[in-house]
Amino acid sequence: MGMDKKVKVGIVGLGLVSTSHLKGYNSHPDAEVVAVCDTNKKRAEGFAQKNDIPHVYTSYEEMLTSANINTIDIATPTFLHSPMTKQAAQAGKHVHCEKPFCRYTGEGLKAVETAEKNKVILMVGETYVFTSSYIRARELIEKGEIGRPLQIRQRLGNWNWLPKEGVSVSAWSNWRIDPAKSGGGEFPWLFDHAVHLFSTAEYLMLGERVAEVYAIKSSIHRDKKIDIRGNPYGVTNIDIPIITWKYCDDACQGVWMKAEKGLNEKYDHIHGNCTTIIGDKGMIEVLGEAGGNLLWQGQQQHLILYRKGKEPVCIRFDEGRDDMWQSEISYYGQGHINQVHHFVDCILHNKQPRYDGREGVHAVRCTLAAICSAMESRPVKVDEIDRNYKAY
Repeated sequence: MGMDKKVKVGIVGLGLVSTSHLKGYNSHPDAEVVAVCDTNKKRAEGFAQKNDIPHVYTSYEEMLTSANINTIDIATPTFLHSPMTKQAAQAGKHVHCEKPFCRYTGEGLKAVETAEKNKVILMVGETYVFTSSYIRARELIEKGEIGRPLQIRQRLGNWNWLPKEGVSVSAWSNWRIDPAKSGGGEFPWLFDHAVHLFSTAEYLMLGERVAEVYAIKSSIHRDKKIDIRGNPYGVTNIDIPIITWKYCDDACQGVWMKAEKGLNEKYDHIHGNCTTIIGDKGMIEVLGEAGGNLLWQGQQQHLILYRKGKEPVCIRFDEGRDDMWQSEISYYGQGHINQVHHFVDCILHNKQPRYDGREGVHAVRCTLAAICSAMESRPVKVDEIDRNYKAY
């Protein structure tokens, strides 16, 4: 694609994340959303009218063949991600696809191979590696500020919605807890989110691959008095609260811990995602999506760098509040804008995205290893997960 040609986008799926993607395209000088598609015609027409988008479709196939677009943004439910990617690639369109990219490895690889065959750009929307706080943490690690990174500790506390009427309820649909449509079997929440934790675990370990996973399955004795505002994940009675992993370099390891009062009855004063990266000369604590309550001397911080023999360095990212969460980490805002801008620039300059389809498949493979581990109560090597292994 030549530099003089605008990236003309059709968005399919107008649920929770579509507005964040739209912000990214609207704020890039060489991109324009010219069409939207949703099976709910009223929603599609309302979205288009509100955002001055000229063309509305209820058929994905019709948008692919009729609309004047060179790029597709897929923000549909998980079970449609890889099939729709494959269709778009066959039609010669560049693709930005939401995570999880596929439900099993073989499904994702078929879409990747189709994109490669048709020479289109394929990027998976893994926003954690485009969130400003994690980007800065990675830069500090690359500069050697904590020495050699050796351990990742991720913790997940409560995710607190902004007090906006209906915002959380509108985010949930039945497909999210359907074993096959979500791809997660008995663990739909984990399948949707663990791709984030594994991509972060590798990004902040400077690309070192996760090799083996051990996950713990737990029962939940839920307090019926807790109001989780229509969250369908509240119906499940089993949970995976702890996941540990080894990297290919066995000097390196990681752990992820979930303590979310509404979903698994555990309390953590830190909100959302908080990651600690331990090196041989220092460590970093950094907030991610929905993060809050990381304190230094009573003051809220977004990233704290500790080094042997030096005063801690506190860093904030004043990019405005998040669009969905009660958090100063702009995940649904600046994180998605960073991500979409990277995608558009890759199209304009014919460059491979730094988070492509194969990365998306790998994160799903790690996630499936975690679910397999929890189900079988044993460590599982990522290589054990073959093309056809499914959680459902």
